[in-house]
Amino acid sequence: MRPVEQLYRDFCERIALACEHEANLYERHPSLQEEDQQFVRVLREKCRQWRRQVESIEAAHGGMAA
Repeated sequence: MRPVEQLYRDFCERIALACEHEANLYERHPSLQEEDQQFVRVLREKCRQWRRQVESIEAAHGGMAA
């Protein structure tokens, strides 16, 4: 994997983790309303999208992250 590809892979992973972390925070918030669940679902979907991007990068390089 080229250095720029590794940087992008790491970026995608960080963004996925950030989306997951935020979704968890919102989900545990004591005043979360039913309509707020849509935002949590969006964050979780964004997390999945970024993780698929990581998987795609790794697949293009034989499953190796480095």
